[in-house]
Amino acid sequence: MPQPVYKELPHAKRLPDQPIITPRTGDAYWWEKKGTFNPGVAEYNGQVVLLYRAYDEFRISRLGIATSEDGMNFTRQNLPAIDTDPDDPYERLGIEDARITKIDETYYIVHTSSSYHPIGHRADVSSPKELSAIPWRVRLGLQTTQNFRTFQRYGVFLPDVPAKNGALLPEKINGRFAVYYRERDVLNLSFSSDLHRWQDTKTVSRPPAKLWQANKFGTGSPPILTDIGYLMVYHAVDNNGVYRLGLMMFDRRDPSRILWYSSPILEPEEVYEKEGFIPNVVYSCGAIIRGNELWIYYGAADRVIGRAVFPLDSLRS
Repeated sequence: MPQPVYKELPHAKRLPDQPIITPRTGDAYWWEKKGTFNPGVAEYNGQVVLLYRAYDEFRISRLGIATSEDGMNFTRQNLPAIDTDPDDPYERLGIEDARITKIDETYYIVHTSSSYHPIGHRADVSSPKELSAIPWRVRLGLQTTQNFRTFQRYGVFLPDVPAKNGALLPEKINGRFAVYYRERDVLNLSFSSDLHRWQDTKTVSRPPAKLWQANKFGTGSPPILTDIGYLMVYHAVDNNGVYRLGLMMFDRRDPSRILWYSSPILEPEEVYEKEGFIPNVVYSCGAIIRGNELWIYYGAADRVIGRAVFPLDSLRS
């Protein structure tokens, strides 16, 4: 199989040049006081909808909802759209990093369910040095909705797989759902007819790593169907722990194959991207195409939400 092409692309432009959502601090908003970041994105009834990760004082995550007519000025609800289930052992630390895919009239929300393994077990994911002894447990969870008011809960799928970065493809492949996910340091693609049993898993060959991708590589936005293939915003981490965003294109005929991947299109430059709970992070869980632009919504330093616009015409040059 031929190696994917590496594309040098221009940077996306921050628009606006400041966060579009920041934590609310009143007592009524206790559930998002410490962070509002990493939003999933969808379009519904002519509006841009964000399902964003919200931290409380104890770093428990829930999903808040915000809507906008213009994609920049958002109105938030007073309560979480999707709360964590305190009786679910997989959600002891909450639900986080939602990625939204529309198939037919249903919006599928894949998120990470976060908790702990029993003491003495190995963590599923790496973490900052001061937290490295904690035996983190991560699994993929699923919710669906047709109106962003009521949600059907499927719970954890792939229950035996330490997975993050789950993102459904925007169409079925031979009658089956398909999901990308990162299992530790490996990006996989798996298939299901019923969203419960997943099989025929394929490993996505990682492209040759550049310095900005030397430490970690994973999904960002769910894949977006284009006339060329599936376009995805992806994230990568260098050996200094700096998170950046790039673009990649998957083959529609074989979604386990990357056709091309890019240079960074967004990297931490602003103070709100360099300083926060986790510094030097830009991290996306969602993007939409409007006209000839890719609107990228991203979490900055695990604290606030920004928006960046990428010109799609540059992909054709």
